[in-house]
Amino acid sequence: MALLIPTAFVGCLAMGIINLAMLFIVKERFHAGPQAVGVFTALSSVAYFLGCIVLKRFSDRIGPRAAMSIMTLGTAGLFSLFIVVPSMALAFGVYFLYGLLTALFWPPMMTWLSAGLEGQELSKATNTFSLSWSSGGAIAPYVAGLLCELGLDIPIYVGIAIFALAGLVMASSGSLVPSPARTGGAEAAGTGSGGTTQVADHSTPLRFPAWIGAFMIYAVLAVFSNIFPLFAKDELALSESRIGLLLLVRASFAAVGFWALGRFGFWHFRKRYIALGVFLLLLLDLAFVFVHAPAGFAVGLAALGLVQALCYNSSIFYGASGAVDRARRMTIHEALLTAGQILGSIGGGMAYQAYSWRTVFVFLAVIVGGGLVAQLVLLGRKA
Repeated sequence: MALLIPTAFVGCLAMGIINLAMLFIVKERFHAGPQAVGVFTALSSVAYFLGCIVLKRFSDRIGPRAAMSIMTLGTAGLFSLFIVVPSMALAFGVYFLYGLLTALFWPPMMTWLSAGLEGQELSKATNTFSLSWSSGGAIAPYVAGLLCELGLDIPIYVGIAIFALAGLVMASSGSLVPSPARTGGAEAAGTGSGGTTQVADHSTPLRFPAWIGAFMIYAVLAVFSNIFPLFAKDELALSESRIGLLLLVRASFAAVGFWALGRFGFWHFRKRYIALGVFLLLLLDLAFVFVHAPAGFAVGLAALGLVQALCYNSSIFYGASGAVDRARRMTIHEALLTAGQILGSIGGGMAYQAYSWRTVFVFLAVIVGGGLVAQLVLLGRKA
């Protein structure tokens, strides 16, 4: 925990700074429209989704410490290359490889963090982790906005420095923090050399409706992370720092939600709280159709942050609870978050460019409404 919790904070801080900066670079320097920006931001999500699948075995083989070191140092190198040779084509290439490398960061960290824990201990660990990364994510947009006003390349330099430092600390921490066991193979599957099961799997079917909630919330979050800054700059005439401040509101309330859910276990194995998150998300989507002022967005984003905490925590808690192969479950969790981000980034960008900002939330309401129906069906069938 002493190693992973600070790493989650600085990792999400660096990612948030670089992500928002790259969005503004593509828009301002390379003159990309909303649809192109949506495709660009979805590119790293597509790569991350692929990386969760194709890099899992490699990550299992080398272990979490090595995987996370490769990601942080590799990302620092990629964006250093972009600074030296800036171009639209290289931006797309670097962003794709960056997404791919990110699959060596979050799933291994979450697997390492949850190893051997169940019940309240598992909930406490996962919520401390969530509070850590969400705190980094909370301040990242505002910091990125302030730095962008000094110069579009400044946030990239800061992100490179953070990644490089985090990578060096992770790679050299073996003498202070024991290396975790490899997560792949027979040990992870709970089998011995003869192929017989040694550890019973007690997974809960509640993970399936919880995973739907994770997909839905991240589709909506992708719109606010990747498309809202374009709308806020062009139609609300907000500065980069004020846009970052609005995004900070959402992330700050998410951090509060993570803290509360980690402290209190009233929601554990209660079906109604799984569906409540998506129901509230649907109401928020419908409300955002009628919001067109910064103050209204601030209130809505605060509520969205609390809903994010509930949906995200349900997904990670029910996915890991009772599971033998947690590396696989964390990969599924991350892949679903990423699939939601891809849908939100591309679909939101297309809807905004072709129609209007309000149309984006009509589109999201239809998607989330379908997800809520699917959740209720699954919750009704499972005991």
